[in-house]
Amino acid sequence: MSAPESGSADELRVESLSTAECWRLIEREDFGRLAVVRGDGTPDVFPLNYVPYRGNVYVRTAPGSKLRSIIAHPEVALELDGEDGDLAWSVVLHGKASRVVADAAILAAGADHLVSEQPEEKPYVVKIATVEVTGRRFRRRTAPPQTEQPPRLTTGPLHTARRKPKPIAAYPPPWVD
Repeated sequence: MSAPESGSADELRVESLSTAECWRLIEREDFGRLAVVRGDGTPDVFPLNYVPYRGNVYVRTAPGSKLRSIIAHPEVALELDGEDGDLAWSVVLHGKASRVVADAAILAAGADHLVSEQPEEKPYVVKIATVEVTGRRFRRRTAPPQTEQPPRLTTGPLHTARRKPKPIAAYPPPWVD
């Protein structure tokens, strides 16, 4: 069988990963992004280190917005991405988070050795009990798709896009005076 042509449907196909393959990737990595629902119902995302153990994931956290969000809305998602050569993959674990207080559970999971890359002390351990895990893998594009290009502007703001953009002024939160 010949290799697929560059840009062919076979080459650009998205492959769904099995649960076992998702867990192999989760166990291989130690960094992801935790999506939570804040107390006001809006989403938030936190980068964090984690350790998997017996079908669950353990993280460390400090007292603050992440822990408050988990207590208010324990349904969370952990997302991680990676690359294997020219293949990219993404895994999402949905689960229910709860604070772990039993030292035996923390020791068994290895969460006592889990260290955050952030300098802040993270005294609390949170267990994410897995409800569902899904993933996908796909070949990364090596060139942009061949499409008809719009005419290039030679004046105006798009023409100067090669310069570093100016930052957009931040708007203070509504509770700040």
